Amino acid sequence: MPVLCPIPDGLAKQARKDKRTRIPTQLLGKASSRLYWLAILVLVSTVILFITRHFLDARFRATEKRPLVVVEMGLLVFASLAVILIQRIGFLPPLRSLKLGVLYEILVGFGLATLEFNRSQFPGHWPLGISALPLWILAFGIFVPNTPSRTLIAGLVSALISPLSYLVCRWIVKIPAWDCSELAVWYVPSFLMAGWTYFLSTDLYRMELAIRNAREMGSYALEKLLAKGGMGEVWAARHRRLRSGAAVKLIRPEVLAEKTGREVHVLKRRFEQEAQATARLRSPHTVTLHDFGVAEDGNFYYAMELLEGLDLEELEERFGPQSPARTARILQQVCESLAEAHDLGLVHRDIKPSNVFLARLGVTCDFAKVLDFGLVKAETGESSLTIDRTTAGTPAYMAPELAMGAEFDARADLYSLGCVGYFLLTGTPVFNESTPVAVALAHVQKPPTPVSQRTEIPVPPVLEDLIMRCLAKNPADRPRNATEMAHALATVVGPDAWTQEDADQWWRVNLPEFFAAKQPRAAEALSPTR
Repeated sequence: MPVLCPIPDGLAKQARKDKRTRIPTQLLGKASSRLYWLAILVLVSTVILFITRHFLDARFRATEKRPLVVVEMGLLVFASLAVILIQRIGFLPPLRSLKLGVLYEILVGFGLATLEFNRSQFPGHWPLGISALPLWILAFGIFVPNTPSRTLIAGLVSALISPLSYLVCRWIVKIPAWDCSELAVWYVPSFLMAGWTYFLSTDLYRMELAIRNAREMGSYALEKLLAKGGMGEVWAARHRRLRSGAAVKLIRPEVLAEKTGREVHVLKRRFEQEAQATARLRSPHTVTLHDFGVAEDGNFYYAMELLEGLDLEELEERFGPQSPARTARILQQVCESLAEAHDLGLVHRDIKPSNVFLARLGVTCDFAKVLDFGLVKAETGESSLTIDRTTAGTPAYMAPELAMGAEFDARADLYSLGCVGYFLLTGTPVFNESTPVAVALAHVQKPPTPVSQRTEIPVPPVLEDLIMRCLAKNPADRPRNATEMAHALATVVGPDAWTQEDADQWWRVNLPEFFAAKQPRAAEALSPTR
C-alpha cells in the first residue's frame, strides 16, 4: 500500500475534528501542571485571607459561624484540596483531570461571587470596583489552557454563576436587593471576560497546534501522517541532515491523554520494549530499526526503514485469495524472521496479516517483512506489560494458550502463522464468530475446517496438512520450530514454487507504480500499535 497517498476521507475528517475538540499533548501537560499550581495558589490565598480578616475585621468574625460563610470558605478550600490531591496522586488521566479543572473553575467562581454578595449586607462593605469573578475567569482561561470551545463554555458558565449566587444570597442570607443597573454593572464584566478569554485561548491553541504539526522527533522532521491505529501513529519523516526518509512511529498523543499514570508507564515501556526487541534482530525479513529516542514532549519514538508495497491484509482485500505457491513462499520468509527471534528467546505474539508487509526491496519484489514487535515477550524471565482488562494479541490469530492466559512458547507464533496461511489461501479467518471473545473461545474449543473445504483453489495436500498442523490445539502437535516449518514450506509445492520471475510479473501487472519506481517511495514500515 503506498502510504504517501492522501489520508482516507474518514481519517481526514477525524483529524479536522481533533483540531477542534482535542488538546495537544504538549498543551495538555502544561495545563494539568498549571491546574495543580493554581489550586495551591487559591488554597494558600484563601487561608491567608481568612486568617487576616479574622484578626483584623471584627464584623467578619461575627459572620464566621454563619452556614453560608462556612460553605463558601469550605468550598474554596476543599475544592482546591481535592484538585491538588487528584493531581498529586495521578489516578485520573490528564484529559479527565483537565475536565475536572473546568468544574473547579465553576466552583471557585461560585464561592467568590457568593462571598462578594454576602458581604454587601454589612454597612461599609458594599462591593467597590470590579468583581473578582471576571478576573478569576481570565486568570483561569489563560493560566490553564484548554480547547477554545471548552474555555468559552467554562467562562460562560462561571459568569452565569454570579446571578445564581445573588439569588442564593437573597434567599438564604436576605441581603439587600440590588437594582437592575447595579446588577448589570456587576454581571457584564464576567461575560465580557469569558469572550475575551475565548479569543486569547484560540490564539494560544493555534500556536500549540502549529508546534505539534511541525514538531521534530530527534533528527527526524515529521512530514505526513501515514497511518493511525488504536495506540500508535506512523509518520513519513525525513532526517534533517541526511535528507533520507524514514517511517517514524510514536504513541498517539490523545491516547496518552486518556490514560492514567500507570497505564502511560505501561504503554511507554511496551513501546520501548518493541524498539529494543526489533534492534536485536538482524534477519532481512524483520523490519529494520534506524533510531530510537525521546522527543521534547516526553513521548518515545523510533524510526524504521521505509518500505514500498502492501501488507497481507490489503493484499487479500484487493486481490483475493493467493495461490498455494505464493502463500508458501510468503510464510517461508516469515519463518526466517521468526526463527531468529525464537532463537533469542523472543515470542512475537501478534503475527497477523497486517503485521506482515510485502515490499519491493531494491529490485526484489515480494520481499516479506515482519512488523510490530510491540507485544514481543521472552519465553521466560520477563514480566508481562499489559494494561488491566486488556489481552495481548489479536483474537482472530491468537493461539489457544494465549487466549487462555496459559504458559506459551515460540509455537504460539507458529499457530498464528498457520492462521495467516489459512487466511491467504481462503480469504477468510479460521473462525468467523460474532464477537472477539467468541473468536478466542473458538480457537480454544472448536476444530478448524480444513483449508480445502473453504476455497475453490486447489491446495496441495502437503501444504494443507502443514497449515492444519500449525492450527493444532496442543502445541506439541505443531511443527517443532520456525526453522523446521521453513524447510517444510520450501518443498510443499514442488516444481510449481513461486519464483522471482513470478513475483516480478505480478508486481509489473498489479502494482506498476512500485515496480517502475526508480527511487523508493514512502510506505508505512510499521503498523500502528493497537
